[in-house]
Amino acid sequence: MTIMNNPLILIAEDDPDDALMLKDAFSEINQNAITFLNNGKLLIEHIQKLLITKKLPNLILIDLNMPVLDGRGVIKELRKSAETKDIPLVVLSTSKNRDDIDSVLALGANEFFTKPASFSDLVGITSMITNKWLHT
Repeated sequence: MTIMNNPLILIAEDDPDDALMLKDAFSEINQNAITFLNNGKLLIEHIQKLLITKKLPNLILIDLNMPVLDGRGVIKELRKSAETKDIPLVVLSTSKNRDDIDSVLALGANEFFTKPASFSDLVGITSMITNKWLHT
């Protein structure tokens, strides 16, 4: 298996510190084709623009609790569209609540991770996500 050349990753994360840590963690594993959006509504709007150019993301990572449109709303929007329903969607949240995890998986998220306390653990999670969802 090989990793796709320059896969496009979209990340919806409203916390600037978390976004910076994610950027650095993906950079550690040489994944740099990342676009950050700070809420779910902006993510959906960005994907609508990408649909015009037929250049969809290879992976979407979303925070669960965001302003304007939260992670659940994003999952519902993406899973109801034929063009976006098969894009791998991973939730990365501070929540450890079993109901949160079960609800997002039931809505159609592919995976759920609780945000780790350490940077090295975050690198480990980004590496797992990349290995699982960006291999061809």
